[in-house]
Amino acid sequence: MSMKSILAPVDGAKSSHMVLEAAFLLAQEFNAHVNVLHVKPDPKAAIPLLGEGMSGAMIEDMIEIAEKEGNEQRKKAQVFYKAALESHNVKEATMPLDGDLLTARWTEDEGREDEVIARNGRLSDLILVPKPVKENEIYSTLALNAALFETGRPMLLLPEQGMETFPKSVAICWNGSMEGARAVSAALPFLKHADEVYVMTADTNDTDETVGNELCEYLMWHAITAKTVFFSPAVKSVGEALLAETKKLGSQMMVMGGYSHSRMHELILGGVTRDVISSADIPVVMGH
Repeated sequence: MSMKSILAPVDGAKSSHMVLEAAFLLAQEFNAHVNVLHVKPDPKAAIPLLGEGMSGAMIEDMIEIAEKEGNEQRKKAQVFYKAALESHNVKEATMPLDGDLLTARWTEDEGREDEVIARNGRLSDLILVPKPVKENEIYSTLALNAALFETGRPMLLLPEQGMETFPKSVAICWNGSMEGARAVSAALPFLKHADEVYVMTADTNDTDETVGNELCEYLMWHAITAKTVFFSPAVKSVGEALLAETKKLGSQMMVMGGYSHSRMHELILGGVTRDVISSADIPVVMGH
């Protein structure tokens, strides 16, 4: 799989700057195009129950406030976008250009964030999503769920500090699952550009040590040499243990399948994906 079209959704929050910086860093490495997407919420969606105990004046006021907030966020997002174009010497384009120029396109649409991101994400090779934090928790959670569950495309979860350099050491969290296989396939461009690749397998009731060796053999056909790491999560959750092991290896990126169990299962009982999303301090490529 080649990496030629990167989707960078921006909402105008501070994390938008980090998303754009990561997008253009990857575009430079892969000679890819960046689609910058801003979703302007439909003001009418701010009214929960139209007409239920609300006067016409109240409804108009709510729509006006929603429109004002939407316009302010749009302006902030465009400021980040224009600054990124200038700092990275990016040329705006709607079609491929000759040469090695970095290209980008600003797209905006009105509607529900998750629906618009899903529609645009299906025609992207990678979707960038900032880690949900207090400032942007609702937007990032909507974007994350849309990217993982509604597109069939890989997602790159970005930590709060962003992505300052291209990862030269990548750790794959591998348990032989379908979701993990999709993540590995999506991450092949990163693996081919890396100097070190590790296949990590946690010692659990669901995973056998040999699955790591099987993935290493598969990667050899892609001219990728990987080392297996089999470890015990000990007292930590598997998600926290995988992040700790990745840090111990010195890797700057992690690859994993997202939500091998159902979201309801992970919500009730906890799960690897949920722990990684909440605790990751490095970029994580996820496939579902």
